[in-house]
Amino acid sequence: MTNITNDLVPHYTKTDFEAVATEFLSEYYPKALESPMPVPIRDVVTKKMGLRICEWHLTEDLSIYGQMCFTSGLVEIYLPETEEYKEIKVRWGTMIIDPDTLNQRNIGCQNNTIAHESFHWWKHRDYHILQSVIDKRAAKVYKCPTTILDNTKQGEWTDEMWMEWQAINVAPRILMPVQTFCTLVEQFESESKVNPYVKRQLIPARKWIIEKLADFYVVSKESVGIRLDELGLIIF
Repeated sequence: MTNITNDLVPHYTKTDFEAVATEFLSEYYPKALESPMPVPIRDVVTKKMGLRICEWHLTEDLSIYGQMCFTSGLVEIYLPETEEYKEIKVRWGTMIIDPDTLNQRNIGCQNNTIAHESFHWWKHRDYHILQSVIDKRAAKVYKCPTTILDNTKQGEWTDEMWMEWQAINVAPRILMPVQTFCTLVEQFESESKVNPYVKRQLIPARKWIIEKLADFYVVSKESVGIRLDELGLIIF
């Protein structure tokens, strides 16, 4: 059973993340645990979780990829055509994704952002709803910054930082579940040995495999590389 703080923040360690991702998929998309397949995370969010996805710019510099709205009310978005911020009204369960996650990054970045925000809704909405009851002035939304958390200062982290750390780590595990990811790695590793470009050393095997995995799972190549290293699947 998950430990919950007095503020309703679930307590996880890094060793829990694979199990938490499996729990998410078991509830919303169990097929992904049976055989390798890309997780249609946008459909999972809208059709299985009942959330609404809207694409609006959140900042002028893409310092925030996404935002989860836990209660109805006014939220701030950025209008690049007029270079100004504006408040709009949204309903609870609205996920806002900055379109520049696709326009300036890639579809993998956008899918990871959607998975990230869906995890916040799934595991962290009780915390945010509680905060809105305790303090009526408290934000009822959570904006996910693109800055990297300093793991060496976890003792100084706020509740929001702990929840962000959880979402950062679980999102790619949802999109690339360990149960099937390793199987596909083995398949592509075998295929790389007969690939003419790899055999002629025109492309390193690891690079070729990462590109194949990224295309298959519709995630970023960086995310695949991190996933391989986390699972100890070091391919040269």
